[in-house]
Amino acid sequence: MIPNQWYAILRSEDIRKKPVGITRFSKKLVLYRDNAGRAVCLDDRCPHKGIPLSNGKQHGDHIACPYHGFQFNQEGKCVHMPVLGRNGTIPKAMCVRSYTLREEHGLIWFWTGAGQADTLPPVPMFENFSRYKGFTSRYGWNAPVHYTRYVESVCEVYHVPFVHKGSALNIWDPKGGRVDDFKCEVNGTLISSNFILRADDERTAEETLHAMLPWKRGWRIGVDVQMPNMVQIRNDVFDVYVIATPIDDDNCWVCVCYQEPKRDLLLPMIKPLPIPVWRRVRPWMMCRMERYIQQAKDMEAIRGQEPRISHLKANKLIALDKVNAYYLKLRDALSRAALENQPAQAAIAAAAQPDPVTHNEMAAD
Repeated sequence: MIPNQWYAILRSEDIRKKPVGITRFSKKLVLYRDNAGRAVCLDDRCPHKGIPLSNGKQHGDHIACPYHGFQFNQEGKCVHMPVLGRNGTIPKAMCVRSYTLREEHGLIWFWTGAGQADTLPPVPMFENFSRYKGFTSRYGWNAPVHYTRYVESVCEVYHVPFVHKGSALNIWDPKGGRVDDFKCEVNGTLISSNFILRADDERTAEETLHAMLPWKRGWRIGVDVQMPNMVQIRNDVFDVYVIATPIDDDNCWVCVCYQEPKRDLLLPMIKPLPIPVWRRVRPWMMCRMERYIQQAKDMEAIRGQEPRISHLKANKLIALDKVNAYYLKLRDALSRAALENQPAQAAIAAAAQPDPVTHNEMAAD
């Protein structure tokens, strides 16, 4: 986890009428909605006897411990102790820590630092999704890997022809792991890359993009990383982002969001039917296929990866891993800036210049 950053921790629809207990950043947290519908986040531990507040009930704006009925407000202050009566004097130390949240883009965002809520920076989101007016679907689950490894695996799209081989959707996945026309740049905390993923045959990269048969077709792909933990994949068929938020050193919470497809997956010349129900169903289906087919295959490949937490010297990167290299360098720079109480912008500029990786540097010991 990088201090002083916004991390998405749940989908908005995950917090309904009952308190929800989760673990993020190795913290046990409880979330609920107050009478105004605002999301509230507290430590999931009653300070009296250590009982999880998520097992209790909500009383208007307050949440009550299930053991002795102590009630806590949105700021974590104990406002009622039944054992003391209505007018009892509540000890000031009887409180739990509260956390700053924002609710935007259908997600609950958690601030990993100090500061007043109205002075904090905006939550991160890809412009493509901020401006999008069509149908989207989000799906979340827990994955058994550190979040840095999950971010890297999504960036390394050239694994698809090998890891996804044999899945039901491999018929439309890119065939062959050759990458052409690779370009990568950094703009602040956004890393952007574009390339063509195609079969290694006698055709030019451009010729593969226009092949009619899906198993012959190359793909023009864009992969973007928005710090601290978001990856977007762009292509001519669909746009999707993936968020990997730390649970602990061995697990992360993953949220995927698909826009409705721009083309049919098998027949890219055919535009989707303009039926509202169908337009809603397609991104919903793609989220579930991502979870139970593509990402299940990815977990088979990377589970047990060592070291489990990635860093610049953890592995020997190649030139096409430049997105990962920038991500790891920015992660280090932002972490140091936060710990040393230094301006983040200076750290970002230093991480982006000079170019962090060349082929020789990445292959060297």
